[in-house]
Amino acid sequence: MSKIKAKAGDAVIKRSLINAVRLERDAVTSFDEYPFSVPAIRHLHRLEFHPAVTFFVGENGSGKSTLLEALAVKLGFNAEGGSKNFNFATRETHSNLGEFIRVERGIGRPTDHYFLRAESFYNLASQIDDLSAEFSYGG
Repeated sequence: MSKIKAKAGDAVIKRSLINAVRLERDAVTSFDEYPFSVPAIRHLHRLEFHPAVTFFVGENGSGKSTLLEALAVKLGFNAEGGSKNFNFATRETHSNLGEFIRVERGIGRPTDHYFLRAESFYNLASQIDDLSAEFSYGG
């Protein structure tokens, strides 16, 4: 979320960084294959994001992480997490879903970027150690 001062008064207008994500359904050849067979993806047309915060809630295996990972990859992040400056892979496991989604961006622009992925945080932390870049993350 980005905050932009309004000209009239002291009100703060909240602007979304991402308004929505949509699946290019016409480009999908089969909804019987992963990742398109995952329930959240199979039924995805367009998902709007709230300007303040959006929560993904659902059962294990419903597609929350699959969609978030595809969104991160589409936005230029490493699938295993980190900032946009990280380009490493301990094991390529992400789907090709990022090639089939379109991001509808808001007018806000982030000043910093980071994709935190719990499943591969150890790999990310190990990469930071290997690069001796701990100082960039508070030591």
